Amino acid sequence: MSSVKDTMKHASIYSTAAMLGKMVSFLMLPFYAHILRDNGYAVIGMLDAGMALLVSMLAYGVRGANVRLYHDQDDPERKKQVISTGVTIIIVVSVVMVLPLMLLAKPIAGLLLDNSNFSRLLIMALIAFAFDMGGQGASSWLLIQSQSVKFAAINLMRLLVGLGLNIWLILFNGMGLDGYFISAMSISILANSILMYFAYRDCGRKFVPDIARQHRDFIMPLIPGNLVSFASRQAERYLVKFQIDLASVGILEMGYKFPILIAQFVTTPFMQSWNTRRFEIAKEPEANQRIGEMFTYYLFLVTFVGLVMAVIIKPVLVILTPVEFHFAYRIAQIEVITLILNGVYFHLTFGLFYAKHTGTLAKIRGWTSAIKVGMAWIFISMWGISGAAWSAAIIGALSVLLGFHFGQKQFQIKMEWKKIILICGTALGVFFILSRWNVSGSGAYEMIDKQWLPAINNVVSDSPLGAWKEGKLPVLLAERSGPVAEAAVNGFLAALFGLMAPVVHDGTRKRIVNLINGK
Repeated sequence: MSSVKDTMKHASIYSTAAMLGKMVSFLMLPFYAHILRDNGYAVIGMLDAGMALLVSMLAYGVRGANVRLYHDQDDPERKKQVISTGVTIIIVVSVVMVLPLMLLAKPIAGLLLDNSNFSRLLIMALIAFAFDMGGQGASSWLLIQSQSVKFAAINLMRLLVGLGLNIWLILFNGMGLDGYFISAMSISILANSILMYFAYRDCGRKFVPDIARQHRDFIMPLIPGNLVSFASRQAERYLVKFQIDLASVGILEMGYKFPILIAQFVTTPFMQSWNTRRFEIAKEPEANQRIGEMFTYYLFLVTFVGLVMAVIIKPVLVILTPVEFHFAYRIAQIEVITLILNGVYFHLTFGLFYAKHTGTLAKIRGWTSAIKVGMAWIFISMWGISGAAWSAAIIGALSVLLGFHFGQKQFQIKMEWKKIILICGTALGVFFILSRWNVSGSGAYEMIDKQWLPAINNVVSDSPLGAWKEGKLPVLLAERSGPVAEAAVNGFLAALFGLMAPVVHDGTRKRIVNLINGK
C-alpha cells in the first residue's frame, strides 16, 4: 500500500502544481471572453491546433521514452545519460522544426487565420512551443526523482508571473491578443528554462549515441499514429470553420476550455506520479493486482471531478461568458466523457508501453483517428458543432477497447470490475437526475440567491474590483446570481459522489472502520 500512498501524495502535489500553472487562464477567462470575444478565441484555438500538430510529432513520446529507458538501465551513470540525451534531442529537433516555420509565418498565418498580419502571434507561439518541448523532456527528471515540491514551486512562479503579465498587458495596456501571446511566450521561456537547468545540472550534458538510437526506436513508431490522431482531433476545428463559420470555432473552443482541466488537474498529475512507479513494480509478484487497484482509484477520482464539472458547466458559462458562448455547455459535457476515456486509455495500454510495442499504439491511433475524420464530417453536417464533440467521444471509447485488448496480451492487469461498474453506473445516474432537476425551487437555492450572494456582492462593490469598468463586475454578479446559486447547489449534490470513496478505496474503508472501533 505504500506505493499507493506515495503515488497519491505526489499526484496531489502535481495536481496542485497544475492548478497553479493553469489558474492564470481560469482567473482571466471572464476578461478574455469579454475582451477577445468569439473571434479572438477562434484565433487562439486555430493557433493551438497548429501547435498541437508539432506536439503530436514530439511531446507524446519524449517523456514516456525518458521514463521507460531510464528504468531499463542498471548503471546510475547511464540512467542520467538517458535524461541528458533525451533533453538534447528534443531541444535540437524543436529548433529545427520551428525555424523554417518562423520564416514562413506570414503565409501560414494567412492560411490558418485569414490574416497574414497575425504572423507575429504565430512566431510567439512557436517560440513558446520550442521551450515547452525542452521543458517536457527536462521535467521527466523531476518526475522520476519524485521532486514534486520543486515541480509545484516552478508552477507557483509560473502562476504569479503569468497572472501579473496578463493583467498588465491585457487589462491595463489593452493589448488584446498580443498581450495574451506575449504573456504565454514569456512564462514558457522562464519556467522551462528552469526545468532544463535542473536536468542538465543533475544529469550533465553528455550525449550518448546508442541511447539516442533507443530514444529514436521508442518514439518514431508513435509519430505516424500521433499525426493521424492530431489530424482527426484538430481537424474538427477546420471542419467547423469551413462547414459553419469562424465564430463557431470560438464557441467550440470555449466548450473545450473547462473539460481540459480534467486532464490538467487529474490525469496528467496522476500519471506524472504513477507512470514511473508502475514500471518500477511491474516485475513484482502482485504487480497485476496493484496496477488494477490503482486504475480503480484513478477512475473514481477522474469520474468524481468529471461529474461535478458536467453538472455545473451550464451555469458557469452563463456566469463567466457573453451569451454567444452559452451553448458551449453541450460541447463541454460531451468533452468530459472524452477526456475521461483518454485518461483510461493511458492506464489500460500499459502493457504495450511496458513491452515497447509502440508500433501497435500507433496503429490504434492511426486507424481510429482516420475513422474519426469521416465521422466528424458527417456528424457536424447533422448536428453542428455538437457533432464534432460526439465523434471524439465515440472514437475515444473505441480506442480504449482496442488498447485494452492488445495491452492485456502483453501485461495482464487484474481489473476490479464490480467497483468499475459501480463507479460508472452511479455517476451516470447522478448526472441524469441533476441535469433534469429544476434546482431553482429548492430552499438551498433560495438561501444562496437571496441571502449569501447579495452579501458577497456588497463586499465586491467596496473592493478595487468594484470600480473596474465603472462598476461592471457588481452589476454582472447581481444579474447572474441565479446561475451562481444553481452551480453551487448542483456542484454540492454532485460532490456527494465522493462518499463512495470507502467502497472503492480499501485504505479509506479500513481507516473508517478503525476510527469507529476506536483504534
